Amino acid sequence: MTLELRFSAYSDRGLVRSNNEDSAYAGPHLLALADGMGGHAAGEVASQILITHLEHLDRDVTELVEEAANKAGRDAAAAARTGDEQPGESMLALMAGAAEAANRALAETIEERPETEGMGTTLTALMFDGTRLGLCHVGDSRGYRLRDGELTQITIDDTYVQSLVASGQLDPEEVSTHPQRSLILKAYTGRPVEPTLQVLDARPGDRYLLCSDGLSDPVTPDTIREALGEGSPQHAAQRLVELALRSGGPDNVTVVVGEVAEQGATEPSPQPGEGRPLKVGALVDSDQEPARPDTAASRAAALRRMPKTIAASGEVRDHPRSNRVATDDDGDSEDDEEPHPRRKVTWAIIVALLVLIAVLGGGWAALSYAQGNYFISANAEGELQIERGIDSSLFGRDLHEPYQKACLTKDGSLRITGAESSGEASCPTFTLDDLPDSARRSVSGLPGGSYEEVTGQLRRLADQALPPCVATESGESPSGSGSPAEDDPTESEKPRPSSGADCREVN
Repeated sequence: MTLELRFSAYSDRGLVRSNNEDSAYAGPHLLALADGMGGHAAGEVASQILITHLEHLDRDVTELVEEAANKAGRDAAAAARTGDEQPGESMLALMAGAAEAANRALAETIEERPETEGMGTTLTALMFDGTRLGLCHVGDSRGYRLRDGELTQITIDDTYVQSLVASGQLDPEEVSTHPQRSLILKAYTGRPVEPTLQVLDARPGDRYLLCSDGLSDPVTPDTIREALGEGSPQHAAQRLVELALRSGGPDNVTVVVGEVAEQGATEPSPQPGEGRPLKVGALVDSDQEPARPDTAASRAAALRRMPKTIAASGEVRDHPRSNRVATDDDGDSEDDEEPHPRRKVTWAIIVALLVLIAVLGGGWAALSYAQGNYFISANAEGELQIERGIDSSLFGRDLHEPYQKACLTKDGSLRITGAESSGEASCPTFTLDDLPDSARRSVSGLPGGSYEEVTGQLRRLADQALPPCVATESGESPSGSGSPAEDDPTESEKPRPSSGADCREVN
């Protein structure tokens, strides 16, 4: 029995975001999805780099193994036999190698374009060799398998809250409301990272879903299960994106659907163009936007983007983009007549209401921005802390508040703690004194940003921390008649490491 992979992919920027930072690819041998992060255009760049470096894997695995062996100067047939001894291992090695090359390209891009510092991306990819699938995963994008009507998550989120669930410190039901649910522990950022690699068996009828958190956050697993099993892969992909948009579309939403089928079996409702590799998201022209479902959320999003003009009478007019062509008959409309006085009063009230709505909307936007903005500061004791809000004050009142602190273990590992924490014996509070002078001076100039960006700044500061101070103990002199200082007067004169200058205090 020969198996094949039928596939589809779909992406939408969502109803809130102005751009799409997701990139995805779907082909007969490869399904891959990357969710970029870093703000501005950097997230798009990161996800594009990852997927572009994986595209060449959409080929027969045997050919790829032989090609890699030839490049390495080894016998291709022997290399292929070695791969057969460990089923699926060749796919895992190919994916890990391509992702590592992409990660190096990220590092080079950041070095060449400093404005992209802080960008990164998740990656969830499946490679198909005809009998098995290889999985490569980093980050919080997800992979699911629908088999015999049962939906199984085949990836584990590389997030802080998932680590709490794994250690029994957090109930799975509390993940969706946890304030740190977006904190990612692993991502491709140009720094070394180890992906999760796994071999999965392929059975006819299996459906696989790769998705960004724009789907998995607002849509429940039960709803995903039902939609994933509907119709063709293309229909299922479109349906899943539609469900995310109907749930408010708070983020970019991208899905890749693959179905394992017997080769030659008739596909229900085949779509024109199916079978050709697909690229979606940031990999394609942003103007190629799919039609959206007619929901309250989508209509509100369309109104926000609709250009407006104000007529001389004070009337505010919306101008939806339209293919309608103006005709001579349009000149006889009622707009050419003088507005009735009562109509003028009505429009004045409408304009006043619009101004009020704009003011309230501006206040709401400012509040939303403050709630989602973080920055690093040092308190009176020199302790580094994450503050939430805006680094400013209004009428003598601060527009920010302490949110969290951090501590450093003896080996330099960074841990995030509560705002009221005073550190532990094994993990003293991270302070300015733990940093060299140049790093201390840089703290006050660090920009604010999202929680992920600010925790990234903390991690980079931790990388620059001073080494731990090492206590030296004076031993007895060889004769036992006096202290080493008495036998060697210069011993006490030797300079010792100074806490806060050459080293940091640890317990």
